Formats: sequence, C-alpha cells, structure tokens
Amino acid sequence: MPTDQNRVHEGRNAMKIAVCGYGRAGKAMIESILESNEHELSAVLCRDGSENASGNLSEVLYGERLSRLPDLSITPMSEAVQALDPGQVDVVVDFSHKDSALSFVEMCGIIHSNLVICTTGHSPEEIALVGELATEKSIGVVYAPNLTVGINLLMEFVAKLSKVFGDASFEILEKHPPDKAKPTATAGLIARSIGNGEIPVHSIRLDGFVGVHEVVASNGLERIVVSHESLSRGAFACGALAAAAFVCGKVGLYTMEDVVNDLGE
Repeated sequence: MPTDQNRVHEGRNAMKIAVCGYGRAGKAMIESILESNEHELSAVLCRDGSENASGNLSEVLYGERLSRLPDLSITPMSEAVQALDPGQVDVVVDFSHKDSALSFVEMCGIIHSNLVICTTGHSPEEIALVGELATEKSIGVVYAPNLTVGINLLMEFVAKLSKVFGDASFEILEKHPPDKAKPTATAGLIARSIGNGEIPVHSIRLDGFVGVHEVVASNGLERIVVSHESLSRGAFACGALAAAAFVCGKVGLYTMEDVVNDLGE
C-alpha cells in the first residue's frame, strides 16, 4: 500500500531518479524515492568542492552505513556526465542552487534525462533561458519553486478570487522556521497570482513550522481566509515526484501549474 506522500503519483511508471542536494528537502526526496518501492535512486549529486564529494550517501546523511540505503557515492556535478551513462537517469531533481540551473540543462541534454528545478530566486529572464536551452537539447524541464500540490491549488484559487472580488483587499501571512529568509519566494508568487497591486506580506519565524501560507481577503461585506500548511517536507518530495512523472517524455519548459492541471484530468 502506498504511503500518503506517494498517493499523488500512484500509478505512474517507475522512474530512475538522480537527486542533487541533500539538505532537508533533498533528504526527504531521497527517502520518498526509497520508500516508494517503485522508483530507483540512480545517483546523488553535489556541488563541486563539497566536503561530501565521493562520500557514501548513508554515512553523509546519517553518520553510518544503513542497509536500507543503496551503496551510492555522492558525485560532484563536474563529474556527473562521465559518471552517468545515457539512459541511467530518467529525471534529475535539483535542490541545490539557482546558479546551477543552466548547467543542469546542459548535463541532462548529454545524458538524455529530464529535469525538475526546485530552486528559487530565478529571474524571468533566467527561466526563459532555461526554456530555450531545454528545447534546444530536446529535454523536458519543470520549473517548480513551489513544489507542494496544495500551494499551487491555493494560488489558482486566489487568482480566481481576486477576479471575482475585484474590490477586495488582500494580505498574506507566512510562517516558517527561524532560518527561512523572509518573505518567502512562495509568498511573492501568491501575491503575483492575486495581481491586485502591492499585497502586504507578514512573516513569522518560529520553531515548529515547516511552512504555512495564509491569504486573507475582505471587501467589507465578506471575509475569505485560505490557508495551506506543509506538515512535513514529505509534501515537497511528493510534489517533486509528481513533477518528475509529468515531465517524462516531454520537451520544453513546464511549471507546477501544468503538473497540477495534469493531475486533475
């Protein structure tokens, strides 16, 4: 029986997946692949110069070798093309840094892999370049700075809400752990989806939150509150797996909106 975090991509074809970055979200992604009993963790990549380059995955993540984890060495990006054969990886999921995006598109073009970009802070011009290069290299790329399916549904709803209640005022409240930059990139995307001038964003940084985004709209006659909360980073992994499954067999640039629309069909 699939775990809750794997229900979104239940029934999709098995995938061979490489993960770049093994922070909190990357680690959750690795665990989700292994727990699926369906997909294969083909490789784990790191930035060049990382102290963990060539280290054993299990020892890096948990400080010891665990039998439930594959015996994989962490591969620096500069060595990935030589280390990975064409067909060895179906999809690369990148949690590393936005500056690596174009390099990953180049690499994926060589190894015939698709790509899910989960990093934030990209400018529209940078994303346009990613799309152009993806088409040139004949690979599919999902740009997914907001991985959870629920937050994308929230943005879709508030975009409609702002059209129906054109005279309403909106504010956004987001709550995250203390080390999260404020405001979040997600809050900015929610504000843009509202498209109603400058939307105030209020940030709370306290231990105990994974991620909460709340939108409050009022026109003086009605007040609507829409909230999304990620209860664990497994939600990010679930969205990344859905994006990976979606992009297989495609060419060009897609977004999580495309992924969510596909899930709803």
